[in-house]
Amino acid sequence: MAIPTRSNQPDDRSFLRTGAPDTPGADGENHNDQSPIRPSAPLDPEWIAPLAALDRIGMWAIHLDPPTTAGVSLHKALAKSLSQFALTYNGRWFQWDNGLYGCLLPDTDAAASAALARQFLSSWSDQRVESLSIGVSQFPLLDFDRETCLFNACKALDHAAFFGPASVVIFDAVSLNISGDHYFQSGQPADAIAEYRDALRLDPNDVNVLNSLGGCLAQMEDRTGAREAFATALQIDPREPMALYNLGVLDLLDGQPEAAMDKFRQAHALDAALFEPLLQLGKWFTEQQAYDEACRYLEKAVVLQPERAAVHSLLGQCLAARGHDREAIMACKKAVKLNPNDAAAFSQLGMLYDAKGENPDICITFCRQSVTLCPDNSLFHLRLAALYHKHHHLEDALAAYQTAAELGADTGNRITEIQEQLATPDARQRYA
Repeated sequence: MAIPTRSNQPDDRSFLRTGAPDTPGADGENHNDQSPIRPSAPLDPEWIAPLAALDRIGMWAIHLDPPTTAGVSLHKALAKSLSQFALTYNGRWFQWDNGLYGCLLPDTDAAASAALARQFLSSWSDQRVESLSIGVSQFPLLDFDRETCLFNACKALDHAAFFGPASVVIFDAVSLNISGDHYFQSGQPADAIAEYRDALRLDPNDVNVLNSLGGCLAQMEDRTGAREAFATALQIDPREPMALYNLGVLDLLDGQPEAAMDKFRQAHALDAALFEPLLQLGKWFTEQQAYDEACRYLEKAVVLQPERAAVHSLLGQCLAARGHDREAIMACKKAVKLNPNDAAAFSQLGMLYDAKGENPDICITFCRQSVTLCPDNSLFHLRLAALYHKHHHLEDALAAYQTAAELGADTGNRITEIQEQLATPDARQRYA
């Protein structure tokens, strides 16, 4: 009874997106989950008013790198350095909140501001051990107003976090992609889409932004817009595997699995280290009961991401179907260790342990756990019923078979068989 079926596995049909460099920064940390650095309140009007008279402004957002926080003495030192710098370059500095500082440099563009920022950091590092990072933006830029350009410097500061301490980054399309990802992860998809669209105004050929935009549009049920974004990315770079994969996910959602599998194969051919196409191909061939082919993809996938429970669960199902029970048990045990809610792995374990002659109560417990986790899966109820029946728990077996039948499983004549058994005098006396 190793026939696989759809279970309560997490829906792995998610879209691939790249919001920022995915390599650790110089501090060894990956900052993908870092909260955005933003002031908690709007800028004081007394700092906004002078901006109106300036036609060209370089802007900084300055923040102490973690884990440092701005104590009184450190604030005084930074205030002194900024005051001296502003005096030299006819600039103005101010303190926001949350350890955030700003600096305005009249008649300076982003490139010149970034050069001055590096000069400032060099001078600071000669005096202090604490490090700073600086996000740089400029006005004018596109149709952003002056205050928005100042907040763009904060987005560049978030971008700087990916490069480790004492970094200077100029606001660009990647900064907006990171900001969009923050909004997306915070459950604000409309704001995320606005950021991605602004990013594409800065760099229409950024395929990473197009993938992010497409994924966000798809989550908002705009599949037409999503498909257009992914197709544009692929037009820009025909060897872009993420766009191919994402188009395949859309094909799956649109009920075109063969077209999806073709795109997943192409994506895998372009980037053999990409996990998701392997998982989708392995899942598809498992559902088609093409277990040898499924194992070929799943064994590659498990090497790439051994911490993903879903791939161990699918591999366990395939190995069991091929008669490799020992390896199947190992895979299913790994799956439930990584994901205690993996109903398919629990169900498969129950059957595998029973085939080994293990304690029936343990086998039944595993199968019972699977139907608790996934009560709408007919196969899991059918397996539980088979174990009850085999080990003479007739009333429990009857109930489980009836549930399986209600869910669409073919129970053959087992229900009638058990009902007849329960109607015998011995059975009536035993179950009275």
